[in-house]
Amino acid sequence: MTDRESDENTAPLPVAVKSRGDTDAPTSLVPGAVIAGRYRLMAIVGAEDHVEFWQGTDTVTGSLVALSLVDVAGELPVERVNEILSRTSRLRGFDVRGVARILDVIQTGDLGVVVADWIPGGTLREVADTSPSPTAAAAALESLIVAAELARDAGVSLNISHPSRIRISTDGHAVLAYAATMPETTPQDDLRGIGGILYALLIGRWPPQEAMPSGWPPVDLEDAGWPKEPAAIDPSIPFLISIAAVGLLRHESGVGSASELLSLLRHGRPAVTPARPQDNSRLRIMPVLAPPPPGAYATFRNVDTAAQVMQARRQMMKTILVASAAIFFVAVMSLGSTLNRVLGDSDDVAALDADRLGLSPSSSAAAAPPSSPDSVGQTAAEASIVPVKAVVFSPGGSADNPQDVGKSIDGDPATAWSTDRYYDADPFPKFKQGLGLLLELPQPTVLSSLTIDLRSTGTFAEIRSAADENPKTLADTTELSPRTLLQPGPNRIELSTQTPVSTVLVWISTLGATDGNNRTEISEITLSTTARA
Repeated sequence: MTDRESDENTAPLPVAVKSRGDTDAPTSLVPGAVIAGRYRLMAIVGAEDHVEFWQGTDTVTGSLVALSLVDVAGELPVERVNEILSRTSRLRGFDVRGVARILDVIQTGDLGVVVADWIPGGTLREVADTSPSPTAAAAALESLIVAAELARDAGVSLNISHPSRIRISTDGHAVLAYAATMPETTPQDDLRGIGGILYALLIGRWPPQEAMPSGWPPVDLEDAGWPKEPAAIDPSIPFLISIAAVGLLRHESGVGSASELLSLLRHGRPAVTPARPQDNSRLRIMPVLAPPPPGAYATFRNVDTAAQVMQARRQMMKTILVASAAIFFVAVMSLGSTLNRVLGDSDDVAALDADRLGLSPSSSAAAAPPSSPDSVGQTAAEASIVPVKAVVFSPGGSADNPQDVGKSIDGDPATAWSTDRYYDADPFPKFKQGLGLLLELPQPTVLSSLTIDLRSTGTFAEIRSAADENPKTLADTTELSPRTLLQPGPNRIELSTQTPVSTVLVWISTLGATDGNNRTEISEITLSTTARA
């Protein structure tokens, strides 16, 4: 039975009903209605021309979905609805952050339905109301710009034409959340839409159009009819970002492709140079110098002669001390080298080195005798375990940078795996429960410690084990160490277990910060075993 054949009086849930024969017939699309026998409407978030955008629920899986409903009023020819759905279907193979994954494209009766993954985060209006920084706004658009370029190469368009189509994800990416591609849309229209989104994030206004989106005031126009430059409204906006936003809204913007726009926005970000800290307690405001008498030399600062002499003596003493220390060091090293050469031919005499001369500190542990033969055997037998595989563990959310996860166990500290960059400094568990790295060991092993080398501050992590390599939730894992604050650099964590484990979870319960961004970056994870030789 189709939705059209359902009896409204006996159906347990309201069903979307629409009549095509009479243009004056009312259309019943209300929250709670079920379309295509599967998707329940929850709330409408916007509408454009012949498309409505709804948040919905998949009654089979229980997950949230984004629903684009085409021709709700039944005003379009069936051929045009089919063409819209056909063009939209070509986006189903797009695996990019800038486009929500399309789950299904359906034609039920006269109604076209595009079903996509729900993007957690906020609407464009909600994010614009937070007044994001210009550089953050430009960075948020990168994923959408890349998606537009891929669409152009594939011969299709994204149809970025309305603010309700866009959502900003929790990790700060602008995403086409509601896809429905009109036949007349071109790649240049997508660039113009991206310009509108950038302008909206910078100024909080939408470019004027025939039917203004609800909740968006139009941008202010210059005498020539063009939108005002954002930098003229807010001087803190970088010049290139401002030019990109206003230029894309003009018919001849000079930006011919998404790749050119991406390069322009990246060059528009100001370079951040850390200010050199100053000790205000040592600053002195000097009086203005009087003009020197004729024939005299002008001094650089108004410092009396006695002070100049004292300063010169201090500088000379520093130079003498440094030079003396260097000469002494070279002399002692030369003496050690000479003795080594003289005594080196005899196997019965130990060569002298810097440690024996007291020039290099030696560890007390090396000089101290072992406490027992057992402790010597245990230290000698301790070995590192190299995981055979690492995967990102993110229950209830998408994996962060899964393509880079192998860099956390590749033995190269110069490479690193990083979480996504989050707008919220404390996204766990508000946006997702947390995330971590699952490490699969070559065989079940008793571990003594785990070392995490990271470049972030403020990260809290705990070490857990799993019975198999595919735990579904955090409850399927067992704690091996309590929640620990990690410092930049290597962090050795002792593990309290005598049971062999085959899968280890490094669980990030609190996100840290790296280079001023809300993300955690791990360069290397190493494990040690307690097994004896």
